[in-house]
Formats: sequence, structure tokens, C-alpha cells
Amino acid sequence: MEVVYVINGNAGNKGLCGKPVNSDCAIQSPPPPPLKSPPPPGIIGDVESSILSAITGILMLTAICLLAVALIIALYLICRGDRGRYHYRLHRGGGSFDPLYSPNNNPTASPSPDRASTPSSSAGAGASPSVGRLAFVRADRTQFSLQDLLRASAEVLGAGNLGSSYKAVLMGGEAVVVKRFKHMNQVGREEFQEHMRRLAGLQHPNLLPLVAYYYRKEEKLLISDFVPNANLATHLYGKDSSLDWSSRLKIIKGVAKGMLYLHKELTSLVLPHGHLKPSNILLDHSFNPILMDYAMVPILNPGEARNLLAAYKSPVCTANLGHPTRKTDVWTLGILILETLTGTSPDSHLQTWINSISKAAAEGNDESHWEIVFDAKIQGNLRESGGQMRELLKIGVVCCREDLDYRWDLNEAVERIQNLKEMDNM
Repeated sequence: MEVVYVINGNAGNKGLCGKPVNSDCAIQSPPPPPLKSPPPPGIIGDVESSILSAITGILMLTAICLLAVALIIALYLICRGDRGRYHYRLHRGGGSFDPLYSPNNNPTASPSPDRASTPSSSAGAGASPSVGRLAFVRADRTQFSLQDLLRASAEVLGAGNLGSSYKAVLMGGEAVVVKRFKHMNQVGREEFQEHMRRLAGLQHPNLLPLVAYYYRKEEKLLISDFVPNANLATHLYGKDSSLDWSSRLKIIKGVAKGMLYLHKELTSLVLPHGHLKPSNILLDHSFNPILMDYAMVPILNPGEARNLLAAYKSPVCTANLGHPTRKTDVWTLGILILETLTGTSPDSHLQTWINSISKAAAEGNDESHWEIVFDAKIQGNLRESGGQMRELLKIGVVCCREDLDYRWDLNEAVERIQNLKEMDNM
């Protein structure tokens, strides 16, 4: 008999299951997906760095743009003038006045007829100009409009406590000086015009006459003739200063005459001048002195005069905030005499400077002593004019005395000055 062996081919495979092997299969969940490995640390750093760099660049660009906008706005406001007030932009050397008006006016509009000064509308001391119009106080002058003035070539002459001065050359070649005043924005129109009429009535060879004025609440302009030979300060302290004794005596005599005229004509003012100093004394080609910036107290803002005017440096005003007197102008005349003869400026140590000159004048007995006192440029005149020079110095000292009882009044000071001669033997 033949024996048949049935061999199971799956035998020995323990992992098999199902019907063929009569073994149930266990239910198994699918394996979880493999975890993604994190990116290398360097990649994260590079991405964050790129983002931060981009943000920083954007912020910097924004800041630069904002700064540029702020700068443009600031420049615009400067050119316009604070709060839109009318002002000048002035260029040296062939420049011109460039007007900018308040928002109520059109800065680009062509000149309108009502802005031009005409003989019938603005001539004479009694003129009452409308806004934007020059008022002429002298009928004998060729008149020009504000627009003519604004189109004129201009240069800066200087700036002082009261304001800035400009030389303007009109189309016809006439040169005038425009002084733009600060510290006058509280004076009313009628009060200002009345004082201008008062100044227009002053006529003296040693006073700079007013030609015209411009009134605006925020701005006051006074226009006068141009005097070509600079001022006394330039000739005393400039590099090319060469004033001799005769010229200095001539200047002092002219100043004294102008001061005396102001005191006689402006009797209602305590300070008919109030601001006498070398830079406010113009000189013509013959070295005749011409006073400017006089009688400004009535139109200055209340309280401003004490901080601005030369007269308020006098002892009576600096001691306990005292008030000036008619002799305060005499004090400024004395200071001017001492400056002119010594060629030195009192700067901030005013009383010390006065006392040192006073002491020298009292102790001087020989020529060598006086050579120390007088300006080196006029020491050569001591031999022929020493007596007159010393006498003028003593007049200056008396005019500067602190005690008003011992200070001469203006009449006596002027009389003594006029009696001086150029040389001792004259």
C-alpha cells in the first residue's frame, strides 16, 4: 500500500495567520506616520535675522521720511515767517526783498493799484495809509510803492537791539535804508502814525530825516536816505579806522548840536534821543555826524525800553530800576565823548571803565600820562592840541557823573563843547 504524506508548506512560520493555518489574525492599528525632523537651528536664525533686518530697514526709512517732511515744514515756516507774518527774505549781493504776506493776502498776485503809493494818497506828514501801503512824510521826495521797494536789490547793513537795517537800491538807482523794527507790535496805528508825524516835523542837518514808513501790527518799517560813509563805530573800531583829532572834534560838535535840537523840539519826552551810541551816528563823506534811532521810546512796547536803549544803562536807571531824566541823554553824550577820545568800548564793565578814565583825567599832569589815555591814532596831536583834547575829555567825565546834581544839563555841556578849538593856539 502506498502511503501519502501531506506536508503543510506553512508549517514553522509562526507569524502566519488566517484560514490556511487555522489561526486567527490579531487586529493591529496602522503604524503612526514618521515624525518630521526639525530644521537645523541655523535656518531659524537666518529667517528671524532677515525679518528683523527688513523691519529695521522699514522703520529707518519711515523715520528718514518723517524727518525729511518735518524739515520741509520747518523750512517752509521759516520762509513764511512765524504765524504767517509779512517779512523779508534778503540776499546779499544783487538779491532782492521777497514779500510774503499773511494768509489774507496772495503772495503770488501781481501788484494791485491800491498797494501803490501815489502823491495824492500818501504824500505829506498827515498821510494815513491803508494796509500794505507806504506812507511818505516828505512831499519833496520822489515816491515809490511798496512793490518797488520789494523788487529792489538789497543788502544787509546790520542788526541791533531795535531791529535790522537793509540798503535797498530802487530801479532808478536811488538808495534808501529800510529799518525793520522789533518790539513795536503793541503800539496802535493812530499812536504810531501820530509819532511819525512828529518825527517828520524835525529838520536839522545832524538828524537823519524820515522819508516814509510802513505800518502793520506785527511789523514796522522806517525808510530813510542812505548815508554812504558808514557809522562812527566802524571808524573807531574797524580795521581801517583812521579818524584824526579834528574829525573827532567835528563829530562831537555835530552830535551835541543834534542832541540840543531834539531836546528843544521834543519837550514832552523825557528821553528825546534815548539811544545815543557810536553805531547810531552815521557819517557823510565830510564826516558830518547824522543821528539815527532817536525818539523811539513812545512807540516801543511797554517795558522794552529798559532792556534795549543805551540810556537805560545809566546809573539812575540801573540802581533800583530807577527812571530816566532829561539828564540821562547827557550821560549818553558823555559816554560817547569818552569812547571817541579813547578809542575803547565800555563793554559790560561800564562804571569801572568810566572810573578809570575819570581817575586818569584827574591825575594827568604831563604829556606822557595823557598818551596812555587817548587813542593811539590821535596821540600825535597832543603837542598842538593837547589842551583842547584834555578839556573835551573832562567834559565827557562831568557828563558821566552819577550824581545828577553834579552832572551838567545839556545846554551847558553843548556850550562848552562848541567853545573848543581844533588847536590850542587858535
